[in-house]
Amino acid sequence: MTTSPEINAERLWADIMTMGAIGATQGGGSFRPALSDADREGRNLFRYWAEEAGLVVTVDAIGNMFARREGSDPSLPPLMIGSHLDTQMPGGKFDGVLGVLAGIAVVRALNAAGVTTKRAIEIANFTNEEGARFQPGVMGSGIFAGLLALEDALSRKDDGGAILGDELARIGYAGSLPVGGRAVHKYLELHIEQGPEMEKAGAMIAAVSNSSWGCSGFIDISGENGHSQTAAMSTRRNALVAAAKLILEIEAIGAENEPAGMVSATVIRNWPNNRVNIPHLTKLSYVAVHATEEGRAKIIDRIEAAARRIAGETGLAIDATTSHYRQRLDLSPELAGQVLEVAKRFGYTSMMLPTLTSHDALSMTHLCPTAIIFVPCKDGISHSEKEWCEPDQVTAGAKVLLEMATIAANEA
Repeated sequence: MTTSPEINAERLWADIMTMGAIGATQGGGSFRPALSDADREGRNLFRYWAEEAGLVVTVDAIGNMFARREGSDPSLPPLMIGSHLDTQMPGGKFDGVLGVLAGIAVVRALNAAGVTTKRAIEIANFTNEEGARFQPGVMGSGIFAGLLALEDALSRKDDGGAILGDELARIGYAGSLPVGGRAVHKYLELHIEQGPEMEKAGAMIAAVSNSSWGCSGFIDISGENGHSQTAAMSTRRNALVAAAKLILEIEAIGAENEPAGMVSATVIRNWPNNRVNIPHLTKLSYVAVHATEEGRAKIIDRIEAAARRIAGETGLAIDATTSHYRQRLDLSPELAGQVLEVAKRFGYTSMMLPTLTSHDALSMTHLCPTAIIFVPCKDGISHSEKEWCEPDQVTAGAKVLLEMATIAANEA
């Protein structure tokens, strides 16, 4: 005998708080960078909960974890639900985590109701989505979807020189399975919005329509070394001074493009970086996003023009390049419409939104129809210890995810 599946809201919230205690920070967030000891503990807890729910857990060569609940027809490609457990340095309790643990909540609900689905359901914990320790981000799902090369990823180093492949083996998650190369029926990802629009609109659920245009920029500023206590001020060629001017320019450009586009300098590296030497080399990085390709191009053009002007003013060499271009991706309009329909049936206010940020779902769009379900986060804050999502918002997202998963896992 079966009953209607229902999310155990208290258990899901407790799971999120328990996972958040791994790598807990004084500010209320979590510090679980990819392939750290804390990441290993988080993975082990996910494995324990998955096996407790009767799932079979496998790990591939980049460390992606898949917890499978078998369906009545194992020959059919599975429905996949997922996200990531690694965090920023530090991050919050919800980014990524919500999507993975809500997947377990879905399986528990089906188990408790005695429901067998036609297709298998796999819950994915993708490796290194954040890109906080190893670049690039969205790595595990990118390799799974055939967008990144496994060997290149395994050779990446963090700022301390640790090699990704070595760290994967050290924490015990260098799996033996090949990465990707198999069919997936559909992919569903529950995530906090990471922006303020839902809260402004009073919406409980959002369906994601598309991603923004994005890219990364890299700026090298070459000056001249000298003694910071003796070199005449009039002769100094301080790369850090030029960097400061350019950082302010980039910030102003970002402010002028909001809300359609945004850009900030986010990384600065400085040599020799000691108190008694004038910096001779400073490297900046920035990330730009915009709703349109033209808008992204204008942001880049303005930054490069500012770099040329500051180079002329300071007499320093400034080299600006861009890479990691992200093109607009459209998610499944059918699934997005279904998210809104399900939200309406539950009585939740809902809306359609684009996403400015990267998600594992964007990789998965290259393999199968994909949906991202957003729930609000307080003040739109994310990648921060202040990141927060209320229990009723978590429950609402999980209920919509359960209904979406039940439909998709029973499709022929």
